[in-house]
Amino acid sequence: MYHTSFSQTLTQLQTLLLKASVLMQREWSKSKNAFDALSGQLNQIPVPSLRMDCSSKPAQNLSHIRHLELLLQQQIRLRETIQRIRQVLDAQNVYQVAVQELMNFCQADWVFILENGPRRLLSVESSLHTIVVDDGMALEMYRELTLAAAKLGKPLPMAVNGQAHQPMCQKWLIQYPGSWLLVPINLLHSHQLTSAQSNEPWGVFAIGCKDSTNHWTLLQQEQVKILVDEVAIALDHSFRHDQLKQEKQELQALALTDSLTGLANRRQFDRYFDTEWQRLTREKQPLTLILCDIDYFKLYNDYYGHPTGDICLAQVSDVLTRCMRRPGDLVARYGGEEFALILPSTDTGGGHSVALEIQKQLASIAIPHCKSSVSQSITLTMGVATILPESHRNPQELLKAADLALYHAKQQGRDRIYVHAHFCVHNDPPPLQTYQETTRLTSLSEISRQVAEPIDN
Repeated sequence: MYHTSFSQTLTQLQTLLLKASVLMQREWSKSKNAFDALSGQLNQIPVPSLRMDCSSKPAQNLSHIRHLELLLQQQIRLRETIQRIRQVLDAQNVYQVAVQELMNFCQADWVFILENGPRRLLSVESSLHTIVVDDGMALEMYRELTLAAAKLGKPLPMAVNGQAHQPMCQKWLIQYPGSWLLVPINLLHSHQLTSAQSNEPWGVFAIGCKDSTNHWTLLQQEQVKILVDEVAIALDHSFRHDQLKQEKQELQALALTDSLTGLANRRQFDRYFDTEWQRLTREKQPLTLILCDIDYFKLYNDYYGHPTGDICLAQVSDVLTRCMRRPGDLVARYGGEEFALILPSTDTGGGHSVALEIQKQLASIAIPHCKSSVSQSITLTMGVATILPESHRNPQELLKAADLALYHAKQQGRDRIYVHAHFCVHNDPPPLQTYQETTRLTSLSEISRQVAEPIDN
């Protein structure tokens, strides 16, 4: 009876390996079933019998077939490990996944990553057996090992075990007994390197086994090098992702921040005002708005100059910020020399108290203003309005009320606080005596009648 020759069997195996290598280039999720099918075909390949060509060596041929089968299984396992590493984006998760995958793939007892930077950070350590790692010393020894290997013409990765007789290898083994494979981590983008020397690797993978007689074969070294390269790609992607996310946050902050004062700008004010209106509508809590204007600021700029005017704006901004009492309070630069304060869950009395504190703090720093008609230092005129937000009301009502109160305060003399009479909300009985010197409660009709002629800044 005719039996399959060894050459035919070898051809079938080579064909399957070629198919496997092609499938590895495709998306793994679509290729797994095909790999399973290939494995089934592999098991169906008949093993050449002893009645083959008498010139062949049956035992040797059988061993060769099993070796090819093992290679295919290792390639599949390697590919599966690569896919699991590629699915991770966050850098810390990359560390954890890479360490665990390399431990499983190499059947290692220790795997740790040394970051080659000024912090000399031991990023991750995962081990089945306790080992104390001095990351600074380990990095220094690694540098010496790479120099020694370069002189001997030995490529990386580097196997360090009992068979290595170089003095530096023995130094490593005295500190860390066992059998080790040291693999450099080279990122794709040099700007990500934290090392002072751009030609040095970003870090080092140290993979160790307790068995000092363990021999790292060339195939193992090549497979581990492939996995570490995949880890380097994943780390590079995660670092770039984090960088892009940080840049996006910075751009958003710039888009919502006034560049001169560092306060929220008008865009952020509008967003926050609408957000708090909706939130306080649900919670049935009051919302207080204070609009304040620097008195005679145009005259200040004309006399002292615009650079000094910018310094003045920054100083006033610092005062307003210091007077905020709650994390939810927001100070915004509303216009040129006009500022707005949003005070959520604050009634009229609380808003008036904040305005008084602003007056006090501003008077204490006494910014000179010799052209002011009300004081020899910078002063603020403020309009205060409070409302209980409701879904059927428009947020612009509160904004217009605070603006009218501010306008009326300017007409009546400046350097004062005005509370809108129709936009007052008191959680407790209103302490009207606190308004006697600095505040006039004014009706909306009175304000409207007096908005007749423009007011100079």
